[in-house]
Amino acid sequence: MKMNPSILKVGTLLRPSTPTLKESFLQIKEVFETQGIEVMLESISAGMIGFRGMDFELMCQEVDALLSLGGDGTLISALRRSYGYKIPAFGINTGHLGFLTAIGPSEAKEFGCMLTSGNYAIDEHMMLEGIIQTDKGEKRFYVLNEVLISKKNISGMLKIYAKIAKEIFNVYYVDSLIVGTPTGSTAYNISAGGAVVYPFCRNILLTPISAHSLTQRPMVLSDEFMLEFSVEDDCVLVVDGQEILQMQKNDILFISPASLSAKLIQKKSRSYFRILKEKFKWGEE
Repeated sequence: MKMNPSILKVGTLLRPSTPTLKESFLQIKEVFETQGIEVMLESISAGMIGFRGMDFELMCQEVDALLSLGGDGTLISALRRSYGYKIPAFGINTGHLGFLTAIGPSEAKEFGCMLTSGNYAIDEHMMLEGIIQTDKGEKRFYVLNEVLISKKNISGMLKIYAKIAKEIFNVYYVDSLIVGTPTGSTAYNISAGGAVVYPFCRNILLTPISAHSLTQRPMVLSDEFMLEFSVEDDCVLVVDGQEILQMQKNDILFISPASLSAKLIQKKSRSYFRILKEKFKWGEE
């Protein structure tokens, strides 16, 4: 069996606004460096803990992989920011749920051996590409979990026109609409009553939130479609819970599978279904 390339240089991002991660970072850095792995630190993260770091774009060009220290949100941010550089990433979890992160801090030594020997797995997760087309041009963004099309005001509802392959297939009367990936099916989607989808499938999930009709149900599509959305009133797009974009009533939102997947480094022994049982307490009596 062909081994993966050795990971000998990693670029690190820390969870924002968490200077208490300094000690954990230094401990992990020491463990990795004793195993021959060079550890770089992104400039914003470095400034947070009193160090000097490297510009993120430059770092992505030099490292073999990205390391996020925090929770799933930190890892998702790293994957979105590094889109296009074609480098894998892994997370060390210091948060709570840790659904995507590979290990905890205490496992750094064992994981470092896997990285240097190439004895690890790379999981490829489908991402979405979004394009907001306006009178003034286009805004492009990338999504790992979901983009939420949401009303601006607490009162009222949002009317969303949805097309598949340029054909109108639905008009949603909702508070919000989740357009998600299989990876995101266990994020906001599951809280809204959407289906759990195996994360390595290639699907697009549509899950209405507080639909004003009992016929508006969650829907799972294949990845062959280009989706098109327009709205009757100005609204906001929330990208992976991290970025808010404005969408005007005359704009058009296009969503399709991205050309590149997110690559996550994991242990070969990792089991998705074991993680489901552990994190969601499935199977417990």
